[in-house]
Amino acid sequence: LNLIQHAAEMGDYLQDKFRTQLAGDNRVKEIRGMGLMLGVELTKPCSELVQQAFDRKLLLNVTADSVIRLLPPLIINQSEADLIASTVCDLIKQI
Repeated sequence: LNLIQHAAEMGDYLQDKFRTQLAGDNRVKEIRGMGLMLGVELTKPCSELVQQAFDRKLLLNVTADSVIRLLPPLIINQSEADLIASTVCDLIKQI
């Protein structure tokens, strides 16, 4: 397993999932990333999502008051990535 290549592929996969699931959502300003360092910038503060995600067994943090930052492990698989994407998208749609 080439971790660098895997991280790039899974990062692209997650960004595609976010773009597909959040297309046209006016709460989302930008989706960005490099490898598995991912950010979803929202149009308003979202610090309450940290606890809501934790309650759903997902660790994330919020930076600059409105950027959801995700740093999944380098060995993440596609089903885990799907779970992360669906959880984060659900949380965004609830704010």
